[in-house]
Amino acid sequence: MSARRTSPRLVGAVVAVLVALLSVLSASPPASAAAPEPTPPAQAGRELTAASYNLFLGGDIGSLVTAPTVPQFIANAAALWLNVQATDFPARADAIAALLAEEHPDVVGLQEVADWEATSLTGNPVPSYDFLEILLDALADQGTPYRAVATNTNFVSPVVPVAPLGVALKFTDRDVVLVRAGSAGGTVHATNDQSHTFQAGIPVQLPAPLPAIRVVRGWSTVDVKVDGATVRFANTHLEAFNTQVRNLQAQELKASLATSPYPVVLAGDLNSQPTDSAGAYGAMQSIGLADAWSVAEGPAGGFTSGQTDPLTNVPSQIDHRIDYVLYDPDGSPGLRALDAEVLGEELDDRATSTVTGTPRLLWPSDHAGVVTTLAVGRPA
Repeated sequence: MSARRTSPRLVGAVVAVLVALLSVLSASPPASAAAPEPTPPAQAGRELTAASYNLFLGGDIGSLVTAPTVPQFIANAAALWLNVQATDFPARADAIAALLAEEHPDVVGLQEVADWEATSLTGNPVPSYDFLEILLDALADQGTPYRAVATNTNFVSPVVPVAPLGVALKFTDRDVVLVRAGSAGGTVHATNDQSHTFQAGIPVQLPAPLPAIRVVRGWSTVDVKVDGATVRFANTHLEAFNTQVRNLQAQELKASLATSPYPVVLAGDLNSQPTDSAGAYGAMQSIGLADAWSVAEGPAGGFTSGQTDPLTNVPSQIDHRIDYVLYDPDGSPGLRALDAEVLGEELDDRATSTVTGTPRLLWPSDHAGVVTTLAVGRPA
């Protein structure tokens, strides 16, 4: 059989293809040289994720300030201490840490960060609960370590001997700002922490011969730098039981934040709903702070408060919104809410507690948390 003759036209076509291929290869960089990545826009991806979470101090502290007699005060203190143990903050902290780890906010404002110090009157071991230490440990166990960068100390109780339980108790209420260690690859830095106590407080005369006390609250600020842009992050918990005092505190906070040299992000439990135009919520709006939930998700929903002590209620009773992340959209750099999410309001978010001997499911707190992602623009 004779060999098939190759067509001259085919040979010419193959040669042309080879020439073109060689031309392309000769113009390309060596295989070991990576092609340069396109340069992103100057502010692409620059975001700050901020959260607010009221931890629930563990019981009704109000039962102490309303006790008419010393025996009733001691009985109420005993019931409160038993409830603090039953509401099991170590288990709840694990649930809260898991929720925060999933969202990994850069900065968190915490309220009701209780410190319960118990001293034995009998020599028997007794537990104490430092909510800050417990939560930081739980966050580290989640692989998302945080550090406390600002703390304001609010009400500090006198030491109260509770003979029926063989303990002496001291309670400290705090609000704390956390920053995630290694946030955004190390691009979020916190400096210039400042803490303040509101001038407006509630004087309380405990039953004689117990001393008079004053229930105070406050706020903290810290300057957070995000890739060269600085915002002032503030955290507060306004008065829950006296509207006049709460509104005075809001005016004091408003005056302080209005003088900030940087755009403000405010996290906190304001104890004021969005309809409260004459109260704390309205005061914050009057200095231009926008509500991240309303901007990103609309005015409906976003409820953050309503679970009942001892946190075992089913279904959820979260039915109103008093916890917020507010922000300044008009400052330099400009801020813009991209999204918002409520944390800890679903049945699956509950913690399993065995501290009473019987397994129970507890809500992480009587509040839900709220988290938002803010786009951070370029300074003017």
